[in-house]
Amino acid sequence: MSASDPVDPLSLGLALGRAFERSRVPYALGGALAYGVWAVPRGTVDVDINAFVQEPELPRVFEALDSLGIEYDPASATRASRDAGLFVVRHSGFRIDIFTPSIPFSWEALRTRVSVTIDGEAFWFLSAEALSVFKLLFFRGKDLVDLERLVAVQGDRLDRAYVRQQIADTMGEDDERTRAWDRIIGATPRS
Repeated sequence: MSASDPVDPLSLGLALGRAFERSRVPYALGGALAYGVWAVPRGTVDVDINAFVQEPELPRVFEALDSLGIEYDPASATRASRDAGLFVVRHSGFRIDIFTPSIPFSWEALRTRVSVTIDGEAFWFLSAEALSVFKLLFFRGKDLVDLERLVAVQGDRLDRAYVRQQIADTMGEDDERTRAWDRIIGATPRS
């Protein structure tokens, strides 16, 4: 690790954002970093970043990773992106999950991303609504806890109906994710 390497996930996420900008890759930081913008910051040991590109545009993502000295296998990354909509790299001891569009909602997440200024510099983050939809899709225990807090913190600023419509359109009206969202919303008073 060199003196210029990021020392925490936020520093690494911002470095990735700058590199993606230089390589003309539309992106949005997600996961715990976006959660920290929209709810209560919590610790994390990785970086989630959405790269809104089709497979032929992956070389621009690779260019951004190369500019940061991140090592990876382009063929494996391309295959993982195609098969799972995600490839994983590591840098400075941190895991980086790079999500690529694998469902129609990914493009909606691009449309609704939000520019957030940090120390005078603008970076793209998933909107609170897109983050909510992705957390519902992953549907892990920690995601449901995060959603309860996010809904409580955001109050009326969060477009609850939009999130419900997106998850119902993606998974179905009777899906457990839609029902979980209804429970979370029902248990959280509007402010």
